[in-house]
Amino acid sequence: MFYFISSLLLSGFWFLLTDGDLASLLVGVVFIPMSIFVSAKLSEKTDSANRTFYINIAKVPKFIWFFIYQSIKGGTDTAVRVLSVDMKLQPEFIHYSIKHLPAGSPMNLFMNVVSLLPGSVSVIREPSRVLVHVLTVTSSSLEDIYQCELAICELYHLDISPHENYSSTKIASK
Repeated sequence: MFYFISSLLLSGFWFLLTDGDLASLLVGVVFIPMSIFVSAKLSEKTDSANRTFYINIAKVPKFIWFFIYQSIKGGTDTAVRVLSVDMKLQPEFIHYSIKHLPAGSPMNLFMNVVSLLPGSVSVIREPSRVLVHVLTVTSSSLEDIYQCELAICELYHLDISPHENYSSTKIASK
């Protein structure tokens, strides 16, 4: 089905590029299948687990609430720090060990949402952990990252197996 839809879309795109000139199909017959092949190979590489994840629609409102709450909390924290005489900054990089999330769309969403948490931004994704830059390392910031992971697990209806404590996260050396 992927190849059929790709063929239709790329053929339509080819006709748009060539203003509908049927003679251009002499060249298009070569390049359309090549582009379908390249597209298929690239999609295989980006989905290394070859697993599709489905969002649990019933959990979307709860995740939206979590997302809005964390966004407001992050904005408020930033405003308080900016308006404060003493910003209380101790920027650090921490290696947060992923406890439950598999590679793919759940991990990508996690990387994006972590950047909304107060004073944190995800930097690098590694196979079993994420490098996160935080303005101040506190148990609250580590708990927020862990709660973000749990919220995404719930959204994707992923099994949460026994895990290690979130405080086992390591602070990266500068």
